Amino acid sequence: MLRTVRVSVAIICFSLISLLFLDFTGTLHVWFGWLAKIQFLPALLALNVGVILSLLLLTLLFGRIYCSVICPLGVFQDIIAWFGKRGKKLPYTYSRALSWLRYGILIVFIIAVLAGVGSFVALLAPYSSYGRIISNLFVPLYQLGNNMFAYLAERAESYAFYEVDVWVKSLSTFIIALITFGVLVFLAWRNGRTYCNTICPVGTFLGIIAKYSLFKPVIDVSKCNSCGLCARHCKAACIDSK
Repeated sequence: MLRTVRVSVAIICFSLISLLFLDFTGTLHVWFGWLAKIQFLPALLALNVGVILSLLLLTLLFGRIYCSVICPLGVFQDIIAWFGKRGKKLPYTYSRALSWLRYGILIVFIIAVLAGVGSFVALLAPYSSYGRIISNLFVPLYQLGNNMFAYLAERAESYAFYEVDVWVKSLSTFIIALITFGVLVFLAWRNGRTYCNTICPVGTFLGIIAKYSLFKPVIDVSKCNSCGLCARHCKAACIDSK
């Protein structure tokens, strides 16, 4: 029951945040713009103390709730992984943590934030990465679809839609978005949330705090029958059944 609720909330948050990026009318921002404000790094850069403390408290209580429910990049990987694991006998396999890489990226990321190197911060920040993918790869397609409906509606003497200009911000941003999208799809299709557990600095930071969470998942080894189901179905690929 609890898992169903979590998955439902994650899908709703993901859908609404995606629509915020796609919506060129600004209508949805009036109602759901707060979803962008509760993202970890944007709240941190805006010095939104209330949001930051709330996310840290959630992490201390239940673990990486932000990563699994609120962060759109995390949910995006879950969707890709769901398609990727279909038909596989072993959906996910244990992947040893590359601590040197995780903490190395986190340290460099913190230095970049303090130094104000916005381009590097935006390159690794999960919310920025997802926004770049949607804005550069999907928004133009969404606008083309809107223009097609506007054309057909005009022929039917209806003006429910109106045409908009279709454009891409810059070639360099488009290439970065395309590479990021390709890497994320490859990693998620292959073995779940590899990006979250290896590269994402926000995931690494919250993972440190989650080690001390009050209600974190705990495996009772005295009741374990070595079936390996937990490891095969862990989308984070972090359970070593051996």
